[in-house]
Amino acid sequence: MRKLLFVLPLFLFWACGQKGNVSIEGKIDNANGKTLYFDHLHISGTTTIDSVKLDKEGRFEFDCNVTQPEFYLLRLSNGKLLTLLAEENDNMLVYSKAENMNKKYIVEGSKGSKLVKQINDTLNVTKAKIAKIRKQMEEKKNDADFSSVSQNLLAKYVEAIQAQREFSINFIMENATSLASYMALYQKIDDNTFTLNENKDIQFVRIVASSMKALYPEHEYTKAILANYKTLEKRMASLSIAKMIEEKGSGFPEITLPDTNGKELSLSSFQGKFIVLSYWASQDARSRKQNKTLKKIYDKYKSKGLRIYQISVDQDENLWKKAIKEDQMNWTNVCDLKNGSANAVRLLNIQQVPANYLIDQRGEIVGKDLFGRRLEEKVAEYVK
Repeated sequence: MRKLLFVLPLFLFWACGQKGNVSIEGKIDNANGKTLYFDHLHISGTTTIDSVKLDKEGRFEFDCNVTQPEFYLLRLSNGKLLTLLAEENDNMLVYSKAENMNKKYIVEGSKGSKLVKQINDTLNVTKAKIAKIRKQMEEKKNDADFSSVSQNLLAKYVEAIQAQREFSINFIMENATSLASYMALYQKIDDNTFTLNENKDIQFVRIVASSMKALYPEHEYTKAILANYKTLEKRMASLSIAKMIEEKGSGFPEITLPDTNGKELSLSSFQGKFIVLSYWASQDARSRKQNKTLKKIYDKYKSKGLRIYQISVDQDENLWKKAIKEDQMNWTNVCDLKNGSANAVRLLNIQQVPANYLIDQRGEIVGKDLFGRRLEEKVAEYVK
């Protein structure tokens, strides 16, 4: 019954009276006294087309003329908003609530807007999963069994990221002719993590760019994605394919993270040296044990060219720096504390810590997840 009451208000507005070839009618609950703005969403900003002050019933009606698909926003004066994708002759019905306008809403009469809702709903679910995992990591960091708990949570984190990635790819392949795919290309899980951010994802930019160029050659979003594709092509051309890292491949992944002083340091700055690329966590017992081995190896071989680039998955700066001091780690240690070095974790598909890759002087991967004596033997084989 509850679900029926939520849907019912939509059918109260099925009166046309439209002036343009697209009409948007609806109801925003709990928005009495607030102003609802109807904005045209451009690449570089927004243009307000119309607005209305809502009464206690929260009803509204806007109309516009479109000759090609366009993005619009319904934006409340409290900052809440939702995104619509209007196409010619759409007659949209929208129902939402002021307090969570873009989280739980209904839109009918617009295929493009329903696609936009689908990708946003999926991303919101992924964000919620990741927030829950991060909260659990924080709550469990002082537990005696944190080592095993952190392994499980890290695996869940990677799984959530990969599931979102697969969704985005499938969505683009199924809806490449819709402007909604443009949104899917550039969605972010957080400020630093795109849902699609691997070098090979340029193929999906190319697919959407080609489709938009054929269908809407003069559209501002077409021009933007073509410019972006051109930039990505140049970037890819400047990279050596041999340096794209694979588990059985070779080369340098492009990782740049801040050290304990906030200075950005890149893995590639050690090119030409033998590198142990190590992942760890300050509250993980196995990581701390591995640090003792690393120190022994580093002290023995640093004068012969060994370098360690160690990435922490910590989010607590004090715990991270305290562990570095306690373990006397006088090599390069970096971390993106805001999200536990999520990009670097995902880039190499790290499922647990400690983890490592060994990169020789030619930039080739010569070992993975070697610890203790096996690690020292491999280092000794290449650093003489």
